Amino acid sequence: MEITIPSALKAFSSAGSALRELTAWRKRAKGDARSLIGELKDNLSYLDMVAEDGVDLSTVIDKISVSEYKRLAKTGFSFNTLERDKIEKDPSLEGTELSSWIGKETEELVESIYDKINDLIIRFPHVSHHKNYRWSVRVNNIRKRMWLLLKHVRS
Repeated sequence: MEITIPSALKAFSSAGSALRELTAWRKRAKGDARSLIGELKDNLSYLDMVAEDGVDLSTVIDKISVSEYKRLAKTGFSFNTLERDKIEKDPSLEGTELSSWIGKETEELVESIYDKINDLIIRFPHVSHHKNYRWSVRVNNIRKRMWLLLKHVRS
């Protein structure tokens, strides 16, 4: 399946570069942020296997995790500490499904990523064979938001 990727995110669209960027970010991070970034990296690895390597979502769905996110959210962790600035405007984002993120806080993007991951974890085992759900589209939408997060914290 061909996905449209804004040029601002092209650098992360190959599995290796996004994972390398997450590894570098994790090395710079401390404490709770470091554990969240590790969870994001693992989740992106599994989602990349589905999108790029043709691995069936059913074989990795039980490995995708939201536990660190939920732990941190429960303790009142501010996800804006990952990047305090708001998401910057980029011309290549305009006219895409990601344009609505311009000017929003990091916390909103992280919450959205994890809401979508959690929805995938909840729904897939029960409705995986329903034709109404385009799982590859859902997986790619999560990946694009993760790439946007990487671009945001990198700038």
